[in-house]
Amino acid sequence: MNSQLNMISAGLLLVIGQANAQTFNNNVQEYDPSKHVWEYTYQLAGGDPLVIHQWHLQNNGQHAGAITPGVAGIDLNLDFTHRRGILGQGINIAVIDDGLATYHPDLAENIAQGDVLNPDPYIYQYRQRVDDHGTQVAGIAAASAYNGQGGRGVAPAATLTGVNLMGRERNYLTLPLAIRAAMNMDGAVAPMNKHNDARVINQSFGYPFNVASMYGLFPAFFDNINNVTKKAVTESHGGRGAMAVKAAGNIHFSDSRWLDRDNGLLTLIYPNGYALPARDASITDPTNANFWNLTVSALNAKGSLASYSTAGSAVLLTAPAGERGRYSPATVTTTLPKWCTDAAEAHCENPLYSFNMRGTSAAAPALSGAVALIMSANHQLSWRDVRHLMITTATKVDANSEPRMIGDYEAIPSWQTNGAGHAFHYNYGFGLVNVDAAVEKALLTGPILGDLKIKSYDVPVAADAFIYDGDFSGTESIHAQTENLTVEGVRVNLDIAHNRPGDLSIELISPSNTRSVILAAGSDLLNENFISTPILSNHFYGESAKGDWKLRIIDTNAKDAWSERVYDLGTGKFVENSLTVTPQRIGLEQPNNTKPGQLTGWSITFFGH
Repeated sequence: MNSQLNMISAGLLLVIGQANAQTFNNNVQEYDPSKHVWEYTYQLAGGDPLVIHQWHLQNNGQHAGAITPGVAGIDLNLDFTHRRGILGQGINIAVIDDGLATYHPDLAENIAQGDVLNPDPYIYQYRQRVDDHGTQVAGIAAASAYNGQGGRGVAPAATLTGVNLMGRERNYLTLPLAIRAAMNMDGAVAPMNKHNDARVINQSFGYPFNVASMYGLFPAFFDNINNVTKKAVTESHGGRGAMAVKAAGNIHFSDSRWLDRDNGLLTLIYPNGYALPARDASITDPTNANFWNLTVSALNAKGSLASYSTAGSAVLLTAPAGERGRYSPATVTTTLPKWCTDAAEAHCENPLYSFNMRGTSAAAPALSGAVALIMSANHQLSWRDVRHLMITTATKVDANSEPRMIGDYEAIPSWQTNGAGHAFHYNYGFGLVNVDAAVEKALLTGPILGDLKIKSYDVPVAADAFIYDGDFSGTESIHAQTENLTVEGVRVNLDIAHNRPGDLSIELISPSNTRSVILAAGSDLLNENFISTPILSNHFYGESAKGDWKLRIIDTNAKDAWSERVYDLGTGKFVENSLTVTPQRIGLEQPNNTKPGQLTGWSITFFGH
């Protein structure tokens, strides 16, 4: 019965979509009965002049205004979904940002503000700062299609609600208040069930902390965000819930300088001797360790991690975003229709579109649009069902990536297959979202996952759980899990005393012997202890929770030096043999700890079914 209903829905969507998209080119690769429908490539419909530059929609090796082209196939793979007429109908995306230009000609027809206050973004350009970020984000997610102007969004028939949290004329002072507004959480009638309540909540922002104690020092602040997000995600839309999409951050390195600006060679500077990432997604922003957020990293048009992108075990998926548009394609999207350098509006520009949007801020709305497409293909699926479909259909990118080493120690593994058969990478999560594959499966299935279960345990720790310098066997503590469930995510909260926490590599090893690096060594953490510090790992998705879970902490001495490595923006890769080791930077020296660190406590929480 569900399959019949899905096919009827798909047929209706096809009719609706084709009414607006008459110009599909029917050329397709020669039919091969061994291929799935999502493995064919169809030309995108015309009707939007800039769509030929939007490589994130369909990458055919175009330049998008950059010196070097992208690599064909590094995109969201949504051509067949759009061809079917599945365009995000009935899904509202909340853009919590610095507001968005509701009057933009490529956004206006998709605006569904409801009761949310969203004054027009600030349009005057003082000191080169313009509140255009939310408008760029909104265009990636859901700019209109087939209207003869600009480009189009990933889900061009989805609706948009702008919530001004960060602009100069912001009207929501905290993230919980912004989420509550987007979800009509305080409404008198059927809160979180209106058609214009958000089904997708886009958060292209984050907290750039470099202290491990931030959550423990301000638990009420972060718990409030966690609780409001959980309520919005789990209780809305008749129990089907909403998807909260969160940018991982843009702090892969500590600093950079041009080596050769003309040729796009950028020297990236790291606070360790091995060019390991400066920040981890969970540590730099505790809301990334929030299971209710879907944290996304950024991919460049060549198919590797963008030079700036934060990563970590909290990343669930990756999505296209791009690099600096001069050397390698960035993302083409909407921008403010009017930028003025004076309040009298005598000196103005009318750019309307930008070729330079990038960052995990761009990856998040690309994924938000993808989520809207999958949800609109089958409205009965829950937020967890949609996550499941994306995880199990994602594309492995950068498949030949090498592990990152500290001597013989694998500090960041390459792709690993977990105990449930799913490939996972510290940089990319389960890979690049594959819209056509996820939508095809959404059309042919009903609800997938059982009720969500959450189990938390405090783990007894030995009094002598010391962490010794350079001991790569590590300090271990074990939780014996007797109650079974199928894992969807695992979060640990750590209490660790250590005078140079950036030396620490922390691993969580499952009963299936899946080793998840939940904190890579060499980060720029300051000299503060871990205080109930949350770290989320998605690595164990689909595994059984029953058995021994091993926490291992290793002091690698990674921060005895700094390092520099040359990144070629044109190729999207590091220049071979370009790693150089330098002394610790003056003013940022961190002397080694004079006594062993110590694990003083930890807890583990399982999310699953």
